[in-house]
Amino acid sequence: MKTTLGVICMALLFFSATAVAANYVEPEVLKQWLEGGRSVILVDLQPADAFRQRHIRGSIMTNAYSVKTIEQERMLDAILPGIMSSERAVVIIHAPGKMGRIGGGNAYDYFRSKGVDEKRLFILNGGIDNWSYESLTEELKK
Repeated sequence: MKTTLGVICMALLFFSATAVAANYVEPEVLKQWLEGGRSVILVDLQPADAFRQRHIRGSIMTNAYSVKTIEQERMLDAILPGIMSSERAVVIIHAPGKMGRIGGGNAYDYFRSKGVDEKRLFILNGGIDNWSYESLTEELKK
């Protein structure tokens, strides 16, 4: 019984530590940053079709939805030089749903593992689903 409780406690500590490890930015705060002229790098993880339908203006389309494959990591690698050569905040915008949220955390961890200072990394709380500022949203023409 003690062993089972110990394992459960350890698992809870591990999973809560990884969830707390990420910096989140609220949509209202990101809106203020963008309208106030703060220069940020917006990394959008949505699949290409979803990105074309709706994304925050200025976002970089990565199509790295879950960041679980080497191909998706390469998509993030493609923008890494721009991130590393800058001091700007990096805001990760994850796709809708549970897998999207997981992808946001995976991208955060991936960038951190590549040497991006954690103080610069943020995940948009709630991802694109939580973004309601249409004046800062656009869609690509088909």
